[in-house]
Amino acid sequence: MKNKRKSKEEKLEEARALLPATISEIQVQKKNATRFSLFADNQFLVGVSESTLTKLNLKKGVEITPSLFDQLIESEERSAARDYFFRILSRRDHSRKELRDKAFKKGYSGDHITDILDEFEAKEYINDQKFALAFTREKFEFNNWGPYKIRTQLFKKGITKQVAEQCIQQVFGADSIRDSMMDLIRKKRQRYQREPEEKRRKKMFDFLMRKGYNSEDILNHMDELLDITK
Repeated sequence: MKNKRKSKEEKLEEARALLPATISEIQVQKKNATRFSLFADNQFLVGVSESTLTKLNLKKGVEITPSLFDQLIESEERSAARDYFFRILSRRDHSRKELRDKAFKKGYSGDHITDILDEFEAKEYINDQKFALAFTREKFEFNNWGPYKIRTQLFKKGITKQVAEQCIQQVFGADSIRDSMMDLIRKKRQRYQREPEEKRRKKMFDFLMRKGYNSEDILNHMDELLDITK
């Protein structure tokens, strides 16, 4: 029967039980050249990132006290959260709220999350204004979403009302809304052609409302939309 793998907390408690301990050796880990294994009296103590090693000036002969060990763990948690954010952002842009929510689900400390996100905003690794504008353009141009649906999704992503409205005004215009609705109905025209006009009108109205267009815009162009399906 295989032994149950020890949890991270169990390993840390075992290391803490060895303290105080003097670093006798530091080795680069085989599977990750940016991480290092610390040994005390030729016994593995704990693994740390390169940033923690440098930040705390850990080297052979340094005594790891309980206080220094706590600093080490805090530095590791911050480094792990920071690396996690970079991995997420390497795949696509995210709003600040999206990153915060993902980090909380992963169990990262709230203080670390806030500090790192503040840093990322200062360095413009994240920018809710740019994110919201890109999201609005993408959903309008590639998914034909209307302003209402885009606005709702932006709010869910933590974008303020002011920023959301600025982005929608920048992307949408009267002609673009009309053209987008026409394009949507044109793609679905076969679905509506067999229906009587009143039923066709209602189905198209409901469909466009679900796509995020407001009732006034739909009704203003309903005659043109009906012509497409004749």
